[in-house]
This record gives sequence, C-alpha cells and structure tokens, in this order.
Amino acid sequence: MGRHKRGVAVKTIDKPGRVDELYVKNDTLSVRINFHQKYSVNSYGWHNWVFDQYSFRKNIKVLELGCGTGDTWIGKEEKIPEGTKIILTDISPLMSGKAVEKLEKNEKFSFELADIQNIPYADSEFEIVIANHMLYHVPNLNKAISEIYRVLKKDGVFYSTTFGENSLKELTDIYKKFEDCAHFTYSKDVRFSLDNGEAVLGDYFEKTEKRLYIDSLEVTDSDDLVEYIVSYNDVPDNICRKIKTITENEISQNGSFKISKEQGMFVCVK
Repeated sequence: MGRHKRGVAVKTIDKPGRVDELYVKNDTLSVRINFHQKYSVNSYGWHNWVFDQYSFRKNIKVLELGCGTGDTWIGKEEKIPEGTKIILTDISPLMSGKAVEKLEKNEKFSFELADIQNIPYADSEFEIVIANHMLYHVPNLNKAISEIYRVLKKDGVFYSTTFGENSLKELTDIYKKFEDCAHFTYSKDVRFSLDNGEAVLGDYFEKTEKRLYIDSLEVTDSDDLVEYIVSYNDVPDNICRKIKTITENEISQNGSFKISKEQGMFVCVK
C-alpha cells in the first residue's frame, strides 16, 4: 500500500487547539472566503477555477476531506455527471453543518464527520479524493496522505489546493512589525505549500502536477482587512488599531492596499 520513501521532513507549526478555534468553535473560514471573493482581482473566481480542474465522469465515487462550508460546489450541481456520488466530510460539525445547509437538497451529495488521519472507508473505494486548503492543518501529514492513497482506486486522482510561501507577503511585512506583540501565521511556515507539496506528494504518487491560479487582492476597506487578519491570527486590539492605520494610509494614498497571492492545486494520479 503506497510507496512512501520517507524522504521529506514535514514540520508541525499549528498550536494545539488551533483547528478547534478556527473551524470547530468558530466559523472563521467564511470570513476569509468572503474577503477573497470581495477583493480578488481575478473575476473568474477561485471556486470556479478549482471545480474546472476536476475530471469527473459518470457513476464514480468522490470523497472530499475537510470540505469546510462546501462553497466550491455551490452552483455546480448540474455540471456533475449522472450517477456521481460525492461524500463531503469534515472533522468539524460546524463546518459540515454549513455544507449540509447549502447542498443537502441535491441527492448527489452525502455528508459525514471524518478525520483525514483515519479515513472511515474501505481500501480502493474512490475514483477521486479531494483535500483543499487543509493539509497544512493536519498533525500527522504522512498518515493523512497514506490514508488518501489507501482509499483511492488504481489510477484514481487526488486533488489538493494550497498556497505558496510568498502568498500575502504584504501582510507578512506588516506582521513582522508587531510579531513581538501578537501571534501571526506566516505563509512560509506552513507544513504543506506550493513550494514543498510536490516533494511531499511525490513520495506517494507516481504522477504529480502543479497547477497555478493567477490572482491578487486590492483591498479598499481597512476594517475588512483587519477582520480578515484577526480571523486566523491572535492580535490584541491595540495592534489591530495600528494595523488599521497603516492600511488606511496605503488605501488613502494609492486607492487600495494591494496584496500578492500564490494559490494552486496539485493533481496526483495513483
């Protein structure tokens, strides 16, 4: 099962309980989704692009791990081929519940609670497995990918999105000014990114392809930006006010606060 060579060291940076704070006790994900939808320059839309990468056919089984609020699937139901069964799973009852609210009327979808490190399905059960913007949260990444490999059929495809080390670098520049006073998450420190993902996944899959989505942000409201920052960082109110002043000045001078994005997907064939 699998062909893991154990050649890639995977670091762990998430604080204990971080996933609980971000996704189980609170819905901070919707804040980030809405922010990117509002201020992204690429008008086609991230969720549209992600869906376009999937190669579906009739009568297959699809498993999504860490489905979040299910936004990728909204409005795409009729594009899913006949007979396709999609199981949306998340470790968070809150996230899964939001996905259910949005998609439960479509019979192609079913919903379960599941931990990617212990996937509750049989070997070789799925033609497609998906894990978008979530592998960097997993405590035991090697175990998770091994489980994904296990439940995929021969020639099955694994799709996984993440971001690059230089994503949001303009925010990183701000964070560095206040890192002694607050706890920030830096893109360069995540355990699974566009920069190391090919090596991590290549330890398991014969074929791994990286696809990039070209986009950036142009933010015109400093309150929205501070809300976004607080949604995934532990920042005291006095630091929030200082960040707000910095970004307000930038918006006043240049019309917007521009932020770089590096996002993409790995497509892996078993």
